[in-house]
Amino acid sequence: MSNRMSFRAERRAALAALAFATLAPALVPAAHAAPVANASIDALTPEQKAFVADSATLERFGLTREKVAEILAAKDPQAARATVAAMMATIAADRFQPSHGPAEPGRSALDPDGDMAAVQLNPAAGGFNSMAVVRPPALDAHHRAPGPFSVRRYMYESQGIPTFAGAPLALRKDDLVAGKVDVAFVGVPLGFSSGWRDAHNAPGVMRAMYGLGDFDVYAGVDPGLVLNLADYGNFAVDKMSVELSVNHVRQMVGEMVDAKVVPFVVGGDHSVMIPTVTAMADHYGAGNVGLVQIDAHNDVARDQAHFYSDEQALSRLIESGTVKGGSVVQIGTRGPGLSAADFDWMKSKGIRYHTMAQVETSGWQSVVDTTLREIESGPQNVFVSFDISALDPAYASGAGRPAANGLTMREAVPLVRRICAETKVVGFAMLDVAPYLDLSYATALNADQIMNACLTGIAMRKLGVKGANYHSALTVESAVAH
Repeated sequence: MSNRMSFRAERRAALAALAFATLAPALVPAAHAAPVANASIDALTPEQKAFVADSATLERFGLTREKVAEILAAKDPQAARATVAAMMATIAADRFQPSHGPAEPGRSALDPDGDMAAVQLNPAAGGFNSMAVVRPPALDAHHRAPGPFSVRRYMYESQGIPTFAGAPLALRKDDLVAGKVDVAFVGVPLGFSSGWRDAHNAPGVMRAMYGLGDFDVYAGVDPGLVLNLADYGNFAVDKMSVELSVNHVRQMVGEMVDAKVVPFVVGGDHSVMIPTVTAMADHYGAGNVGLVQIDAHNDVARDQAHFYSDEQALSRLIESGTVKGGSVVQIGTRGPGLSAADFDWMKSKGIRYHTMAQVETSGWQSVVDTTLREIESGPQNVFVSFDISALDPAYASGAGRPAANGLTMREAVPLVRRICAETKVVGFAMLDVAPYLDLSYATALNADQIMNACLTGIAMRKLGVKGANYHSALTVESAVAH
């Protein structure tokens, strides 16, 4: 690290310590301390008064406006001004400080004159774009006609090379078109954007798990027999950069949509929603895609250092105009990481959300019925993004960001099946499954079951099965006469 970088880091730490030192004595007032008049607050400069009125900034210190007012009122005017000045200096030091000149060939990536705006890359490298290069058909050892193909050796093989739902493999867009594929599964093993690990292992583990593409006892439909399914393999991601992966995933999902396929995307963490939904908007038009996000987290952070991350997945889509706030419905939000400021921002954008607090006060069925009405009132084309953290950890301990008091499988499965049966779902994503964090197989099994519920709903629409919350009489009631 350069001396300049070390100095700036030390300065930030010193300023933070100063701010804490000036605040800490007032956090536990002495028993004999007499209250001081609000003249200390009145003595602040206009800029300082505006600073202590900004709730969002004060939250970074773990404080509220009321608490700051209490702290400052216990100080003399000079100490109050010094306290706020230290806080403002801490925030200023934390902001981006651009370098004084552009990087030049041979210049150190650690610019001693300021912060780097991004991790420096080397576009002159021979393999710079190797991640996104698709192998041309001409390099195949044997020519084959376009279309999905089986990778099974034996007629009734169950333990061979795994594919999603045991479906045939498709490698290129031509295979999807020639096979008239209805639904294609694809893995996007991107799993590090907020530092939570293992989501990149989900595609491999879920391929090997059963329960996907099987008979659905609720609807009496076998989606594996009704729909033409294919496994489209994994998309390449850059293991050191979410940013470098976004455009490639967007392009590849776009190819699937252009082939009139419903993509079933298996992540990866929730940053995968950004390029996936953007690809949908490329095809159907910005603002013409409704987004249903079933998730413990609202993913609307707006001030993180990296532009793309799972915690900013929805806010980036809204701010870019890819989806409209009024076209978004969230279900299941709860737990740590949420804030009043985030919910205020969501309200300002018209985002409709149903927290677990609402489930507690209104009841699950009321929330589901409201959700269906909201989806149906939005754009015709619906994308469903299911984060496994929506489930309670009792059903999915292998979640990248688990949160207690979540949905049960008995709630999640019918919800997903209804959405996919009663609305036009053009894409589905199963995200943030972290299978190696689960000592059992329950997380991967339940994730496959939830995807199967959506498959069943899409199959019901293809068969023309109608009705709200449809259940098959064959499987609900016994026909045995007594």
